Amino acid sequence: MRALRPLTLIAAIVISCASPAPVTSSPIPSASAVLVAPATEFDAAKAKAHVDYLAAPARGGRYSGSAGYLDAATYVADRFREIGLEPLGDNSTFFQHFTMPIVDLTEMSTLTGPGGKTYRPRVDFTESVGGRSGSGRAEAQIAAVGGGARGGGQNDFAGADVRGKIALITGPSAPSGGSYVENAYQEGAVGILVVGGATLRYSFLPRLQTETVPTLVITQEVADQLLAPAGKTVSGAQDLVRARRADPNAPASGFDVPTTVRMSVSLTPVHDVDAINVVGLLRSPDPNNAARAILIGGHLDGVGTDPDGSVFQAANDNASGPAVAIEVARALAASRSSLSHSIVFAAFAGEEEGYFGSEAYVAQMAAIPGRVESLVAVLNLDVIGCCSDTLIVSNEASDLQRRVRDAATSLGIGSASAGSGGSDQQSFNRRRVPAVLIGFADYILHVYADKPSVVQETRLKKAGDVVTSVAKDLAAAR
Repeated sequence: MRALRPLTLIAAIVISCASPAPVTSSPIPSASAVLVAPATEFDAAKAKAHVDYLAAPARGGRYSGSAGYLDAATYVADRFREIGLEPLGDNSTFFQHFTMPIVDLTEMSTLTGPGGKTYRPRVDFTESVGGRSGSGRAEAQIAAVGGGARGGGQNDFAGADVRGKIALITGPSAPSGGSYVENAYQEGAVGILVVGGATLRYSFLPRLQTETVPTLVITQEVADQLLAPAGKTVSGAQDLVRARRADPNAPASGFDVPTTVRMSVSLTPVHDVDAINVVGLLRSPDPNNAARAILIGGHLDGVGTDPDGSVFQAANDNASGPAVAIEVARALAASRSSLSHSIVFAAFAGEEEGYFGSEAYVAQMAAIPGRVESLVAVLNLDVIGCCSDTLIVSNEASDLQRRVRDAATSLGIGSASAGSGGSDQQSFNRRRVPAVLIGFADYILHVYADKPSVVQETRLKKAGDVVTSVAKDLAAAR
């Protein structure tokens, strides 16, 4: 699941949830030989074993295009093969290759405060990468500029001299105030600090402006330390912004801070890599309906390894998704004779950078069943192994969401409606294919602590039973 720079400031984790409004679509309708002994029920123990392998440190965090990702993709393909799925990738393989851009750190980012105090990456601060935020080094005093709003009758920069300084975005954000990074850059900032969640690695978006500035997300505690020489705090700075927005005659909310900091972000050039989706087919024996298919899957990629060797093992986000998909495939293969529609199983690359894998699937898949026009529904499995007993189901396709939640209820499993976007279902909803994300509430992602130990077999069982039930229902409909 993608985690982008904070949009609501002072947030622990902010997920990209922007998506088009739900679209109407055609109603959701009310394989191959198995090479190993079929399982009629979802096997949570096997799913957990898949998570353990895919999220082991040896996979290196499964960054798209990496050797660790290839190892993980090979593992998934081997499981598809042993279950008896048909290869639906290139040249009669399970691999669907595509080219995507990528960017990574060349060294750990740095932040040094007054008196040479060194702050800790992934504890006190983390970098934001994408668009105007990229490589750069800056040493300058701070200008506090509220939410960084400029336009729409708002100007959080008033009262501060930003040119040649490092802009500190304290919040609150303003929906009509434009991009705070771009606004700060246009005001002459040479670096940007944003108050927000600092323990995770936000998704690195490999689309950068020609000119970039280093952008770091810092904790409120760090921000308060940097503001102290001006006699201010984050909460006090936010109060000034709110007062100014409520009353244009109130004092300007921006102010200069006699604090000098050094910051750096060092990135590779954006470059192309060979990325791989893993795709298999459980073909229906029904000659009249086998050309239609349900797609079940989730992204296999993670956010990789930091330059200091620390691995984001990405167990919940998202070794859990392909692990569940594998065992759903095994369970459904045992009841292949009852399927009216076929079922495609997929593990996508490039989700973290902007849904590159699911977009490549849509663009390149020509087989029927498989191509987007043949899809009846998409069940996207993401953050589905931790850390709650309540399933969340995104709201882009109301009929499909209802089916999933009804199935959960019938199995005694709690569920809740979630917002839209944030993962690969987006690529299919854009093409008017009913698609939802299924995961667990209170998820963990993009942190060093996302290790196999956080993924619990009991939760994999709950999720797997629901997905298997919904898939059987969808695939049996005529």
